[in-house]
Amino acid sequence: MKDIKFKLNKRLPKWLIAVICVAVCAVTVAVGFIAVRNGVEKNEEKDTGYSFSTKGFENVEKIQSLNEEMAVFTEKPSGKAGLMTFGGEITEKAVHNSFSVCSDTWGSFRYVTDTPFSEYLLLVDAATKTVTNRQYHGLKSPETTPCWSEVGNHLAWTDEKGYAGEIKSGELDVTDGLYPVASSLKEDAKWGFFNAALQLDIPLIFDKALDFSGGLAPAKKDGKWGYINKNGLTAIPFEFESCSAADVMGGDIAFGFGNGLAPVCKNGKFGVINTKGETVVDFSFDIILPGEGGVFLALRNGEWGKITVAENLLAAETTTVTSTDDGEAVAKGNYKVKTAGSVLNLRKTANSDSAIIGKIPNGTLLTVTKSVSGWAFVTYNSAQGWVSSDYLVKTEITTAEG
Repeated sequence: MKDIKFKLNKRLPKWLIAVICVAVCAVTVAVGFIAVRNGVEKNEEKDTGYSFSTKGFENVEKIQSLNEEMAVFTEKPSGKAGLMTFGGEITEKAVHNSFSVCSDTWGSFRYVTDTPFSEYLLLVDAATKTVTNRQYHGLKSPETTPCWSEVGNHLAWTDEKGYAGEIKSGELDVTDGLYPVASSLKEDAKWGFFNAALQLDIPLIFDKALDFSGGLAPAKKDGKWGYINKNGLTAIPFEFESCSAADVMGGDIAFGFGNGLAPVCKNGKFGVINTKGETVVDFSFDIILPGEGGVFLALRNGEWGKITVAENLLAAETTTVTSTDDGEAVAKGNYKVKTAGSVLNLRKTANSDSAIIGKIPNGTLLTVTKSVSGWAFVTYNSAQGWVSSDYLVKTEITTAEG
């Protein structure tokens, strides 16, 4: 073998040998590049506890979060928008112009799309993340929002003109837990949290605050986002920037925790942290969206893909209660909402700390399809979620509203 190599070297000019070596190296690099372009980046999971794959995202131009409920993706080269889950499953094809979120009342949102197939905005079903044929006609009455009146030291209805009256006990359907509240609707308002007794539990000391999830709430102080616990104490330092680049509405936001993980932004780059503030996905991504079961949609070096975090780094999703067919808390069937005239919170999961995704008026007819202890699963205005069964009364009426 040595003799053969020697003879080849003797017969070939040195410049040609050099050219062959360069060509072999180029082919090797090209093969590696093609593998990465095809979404093969397997080495990361071994070294960092996560993997990143771009496979299947070749035609995706942009992905953004729609109120942490669903992902809006834009397809290239058409520039049309569609919907997908945060796990990457497409639920609505990219045939629409744009998607947005509208606020109905306090903590109640509707999702709409501008589409070539309709002269008017169409409503999106938040549960299935698909476009319906129902038109959105705007608010039926002026929106009022609970704010904390520092003058009266009480919770007050507030509209665009300001103070609109004190909120009395029973006017808000709130259960155990803490709710973010601002001192006014102005940009420079201060934020804190009130409790089910309508008392200010955490002082108005933050620039902004959002709902609790996973035992922590995003809060902003001195221009930076961090996370606080239910005692109002800093759990994760205020060192993060707004995640507005990952949000359809472009608002000044931070993301909550799911499975013990949350995307955050620092020095213009996104990463993922756990509830201890430890880095789980390093800060090398341009955008990371909220996760789903340890999967995060992300952008890096101009390419969209999917981050998958190792299972051992996930925390159990304790806020979600799964019902079974055995021993349901309330029977399936039709019910009427009965409160003291206030609205009933529709929550994302069966827990009083879970995010509020809708407000159901007193007297509304609902159909319960499953339940667990103290909670019933219903559909209202195309949104599906959990309500406290304490405020439901069985009815014989067979047609449910909404």
